[in-house]
Amino acid sequence: LKADLSGTLSEVVGYPVEGAAYSHFGGFNLSRVYSDFVNPDSDYYQAWVGAYVVFDGERRTHFGFDDEGQPVQQEALDVLEADQRLVLGGAGCPNKFPDGRFVRLISDMTVAEVDLGGEKWWRMDGKAETWSSYHRGSSPGGRWRSEAGHGRVPDGAPHPVDDFHPLTYNGSFWMRYFPQWQATCARFYIYPEYTDRNGEKVTRGQRVEAECQAIVDRITFARASTVSG
Repeated sequence: LKADLSGTLSEVVGYPVEGAAYSHFGGFNLSRVYSDFVNPDSDYYQAWVGAYVVFDGERRTHFGFDDEGQPVQQEALDVLEADQRLVLGGAGCPNKFPDGRFVRLISDMTVAEVDLGGEKWWRMDGKAETWSSYHRGSSPGGRWRSEAGHGRVPDGAPHPVDDFHPLTYNGSFWMRYFPQWQATCARFYIYPEYTDRNGEKVTRGQRVEAECQAIVDRITFARASTVSG
């Protein structure tokens, strides 16, 4: 799934930003009319792998990094917030934190410089509170693209979770600034943990972490070429 991140991220940071996000979610099983992304019985529930690019602009260059080239935690979180506004806003989620955001960091991210194929990247790991996009039926505030992308959970689905229930995201991000493109690129994976209606802690998403990591490892960035006729 490709999404224009410009409008939502600009809204989050308070100034014009140009960016795009690419996401990969759990797909559809032939026996159901809704995807694994919104199926609490699936290991892929609310987990996703993605990448994003944010271009330099008049108000901000080297997005995600300070003047010394160190990663800025808040701006990494701002991109996740923008992404969640697309996902949760599209699903019609009525929940928000008092500051109007969908995402709240639990504690500071851990940050480490890593070498990937001879390139310097910054890895950031952390946990954040948010909500699930899961809901039964069609949400009054939802957008058709959300249901078209993830399907529709039946109204009477017996899953042991409430609609738009709270969850904690575990996330790992790799960021790098590419001066030749004047853009910050990042790749990441996220998986949830939460408590269901029975008071049981669900950490099923941990089962797909290695698979998510393997997919992220294969993500590459390249400038689109133009073809002249």
